[in-house]
Amino acid sequence: IYIARASGLLPKGSQMVLGRRVKDNGQIEWCSESDKVVDLPLIGELEQGDIELAVTGKVFRALVETKSIAPILPYIRVFARTSPTDKMLVVEEHVNNGLITLMCGDGANDCGALRAAHVGVALSESEASVVSPFTGLNKSVMDVVEVLLEGRCGLASALASYKYMIMYGQVETINQMVNAYFSISFSEWCWVFMDGFWVVTMAFTLPLSGSARKLSDERPPSSLLGAETMASAIGVLAINFAFLCIGLAALKAEDWYQCRKWIEGSVANVLIIGDNYESSVIFLVTGAQFVSSAMAFNFGFKHRAAWVTNWRFFALVVAFAIIHFVIILVPSTLSCFVRVNCEGDDIVRGATNSDKTPIQNPWNTTVMPMHFRWIVLAIVVTNAIALMLWQRTVVLGPVGRELRNRFRQTTPLRL
Repeated sequence: IYIARASGLLPKGSQMVLGRRVKDNGQIEWCSESDKVVDLPLIGELEQGDIELAVTGKVFRALVETKSIAPILPYIRVFARTSPTDKMLVVEEHVNNGLITLMCGDGANDCGALRAAHVGVALSESEASVVSPFTGLNKSVMDVVEVLLEGRCGLASALASYKYMIMYGQVETINQMVNAYFSISFSEWCWVFMDGFWVVTMAFTLPLSGSARKLSDERPPSSLLGAETMASAIGVLAINFAFLCIGLAALKAEDWYQCRKWIEGSVANVLIIGDNYESSVIFLVTGAQFVSSAMAFNFGFKHRAAWVTNWRFFALVVAFAIIHFVIILVPSTLSCFVRVNCEGDDIVRGATNSDKTPIQNPWNTTVMPMHFRWIVLAIVVTNAIALMLWQRTVVLGPVGRELRNRFRQTTPLRL
């Protein structure tokens, strides 16, 4: 008990009630720290957090045998004078109570408990390291904290990638539906960017963030269909769709805009139906969403390192942003590469065709007026800001905390 208080395991000011021994009649004798015999506190008193329990190995076995351990198990802070079998039994009872368990040990007498726990951390290179999935490099209890930090970071990163791939699939579906409505398509290199460069690089670098340096008092979400996961994914998708509609509405409101008229049979040729202002706006707005959505999902400040420390991801975001801004604002060989903001004289070869296909519209150009390019750029930037605000201040902010508390499915941490 002294070690538990000195290490901070017991809250300051709390009272300790010890299950000292099993009497001849099978009853358990409970006493205070002053060695005064007392009654076992009621569950309501234990829930207030002012009283903590400690038991010996013999007392714990008696509680298990009489099936009276379950109600008081969460309030036992100290297990004293326990045998290797007792240690394993302690872990098994926590597992049976539906709790996720971690055990650390440094000797052969800890092997059973290390194997029984969900996570076992060996603090030595003896027999314990053979049965444990993790072995502390520093042989210190702080290695347990490192395992938790890395585990939570891994879970948060996996869910970030999962949400990103959901977003990718849904944005692609919306693109296809909108394209079908307008009887248009993207150029070959547009598809290469959307299905190749952006998605592959973002998906591979998004999980590379390091772990947070401080252990949070909240667990990361663990459900693929949990409230926080769905709020994040659906919110990002809704924001992206809204800004796509804004982009198309802004295009339709322009005096210079003319809806492309198709001659009979021309819609069957994908090389012809890609050179128009509708597909240009859709590509510029939704293409940027592949990067900005990943930027939003990269937030994870409670369990992952700071946003900018994921330097591979950050460097790609900066590079893609520069490329995208240049395509939007400057008609050039780069913009002609995707047949957006392109004059007919500056065309380049396609992804699967070595020949230079002329701009397939009556105007022989897809260049947009300068003022509209700035409108498109403003839509793209505002879209990115809205996504990051949603993820940072709503999902991971006060609203997210309220949802986590309301739909919590696990026992709150008792720290």
